[in-house]
Amino acid sequence: MSKASRESWTDYLDRPVDAASLGVFRIVFGVMIAWDAYRYLQAGWVEEYFVLPEVHFTYLYFDFVRPLPPPWIYAHFWLIIATGLLVAAGLFYRISIVVLAVAYTWFFLLEQSTYMNHYYLIVLLCWLLAIMPAHRAYSLDRWRGAVVAATVPHWCVLLLRFQLFVVYFYGAIAKVNVDWLSCEPMYSEIVKGGEDVPQIASHFPPALLACGIAYSGLLIDAAIPILLSLPPTRWAGYGLAFLFHALNAIFLRIGIFSYLMIGAITIFFPPDWPRVAARRFGRTAKAPIVRQEGRTPAALMVALYAYALFQLLFPFRHLLFPGHVSWTEEGHRFAWHMKLRKKDSQIAIIARDPATGRQWRIDPAKDLRYRQLRKLGTFPDIMLQYVHFTADRLRREGIADPEIRVVWNCSLNGAPAALLVDPDVDLTKVERTWRHAEWLNVEPEAVNREP
Repeated sequence: MSKASRESWTDYLDRPVDAASLGVFRIVFGVMIAWDAYRYLQAGWVEEYFVLPEVHFTYLYFDFVRPLPPPWIYAHFWLIIATGLLVAAGLFYRISIVVLAVAYTWFFLLEQSTYMNHYYLIVLLCWLLAIMPAHRAYSLDRWRGAVVAATVPHWCVLLLRFQLFVVYFYGAIAKVNVDWLSCEPMYSEIVKGGEDVPQIASHFPPALLACGIAYSGLLIDAAIPILLSLPPTRWAGYGLAFLFHALNAIFLRIGIFSYLMIGAITIFFPPDWPRVAARRFGRTAKAPIVRQEGRTPAALMVALYAYALFQLLFPFRHLLFPGHVSWTEEGHRFAWHMKLRKKDSQIAIIARDPATGRQWRIDPAKDLRYRQLRKLGTFPDIMLQYVHFTADRLRREGIADPEIRVVWNCSLNGAPAALLVDPDVDLTKVERTWRHAEWLNVEPEAVNREP
């Protein structure tokens, strides 16, 4: 790229644009976070996920992140509510968004079994907003005179658009696999009448409904970001996205994701769209006060390029591991893989005391809560953590060197059951690592074994 081209691109990124659309994004974002945290308190999920469990499945290298004891864990969620509302109001924004980002990230890292893609997205958006002057429009900080300009650098809007584009488009890419194109796991779920299948599904032929959901889901995920990115098709993209998310909110249990995205994708409209809309409804909408700002610091711009590159590459890390990602789960998280697989597992966790030769089965239902049990039958890395937790407990009970092996017959998306892990490996001797887990059977065709 020539020097003139680089300067033109930099001018494009730093060009002041109306802060109105970013202000709307901030309001939607803060309100959605506060509402979701309130739901956690009202539904008893704080107690269920963070108070009652005896063991917490932590993320690799973040074992130090632990839930605060009551009542402080409840105060943690009230802090998220308070800072979420402050961010939405644009009051003491610079402090509020940083506190919210730290508090929400801590919540996200507390428990792997509660992982959802939209929680990961919220963490990312928190930190992106923390580096943006998103309080320059529709904020109480303006009312109290803390900000003057009502414009922001163009890169603020572009970066949020990029992040949302990745969520949709990578969700579509992940669906281009044999199972999804064969209408699984939707077909098996509809036939079995799984807990996530709405009652209305019983009125349609299962195969037709499953294929309709599979192919429309893939096409919609791919079409929405493209339509939203092109000015002539922007309204069509928003209409399609609105319908898609409205139906998901009605029929699927995906928390605040649908409502958040309906509001967030308005960032694809021109930056001044809220003022234009206000004028069309007969309201006075003053032109923004423009303050010509200097160049974005080079260090920040390099960091933003690195962030964009990370978001483009990291979701493909599963290609570095052998086996299919939906089977091994290596690289499944943080990659926008949504509703792609359903596992039915029969698991026997067998402990042995080598000093006496005594052998017995471990019942994880005595240690884990319902959601943790579900994830135990899906993620091998959670199983490994549970084995280590059990081994530590057995050592405290006087068994010096316990051995624990797992016989795990697993069916992926309705396929015949096969061994997911090597039943001859003592998992107490296996360390957690980001590298490929050699104790996994990467080929589902492996012969299963009686538990």
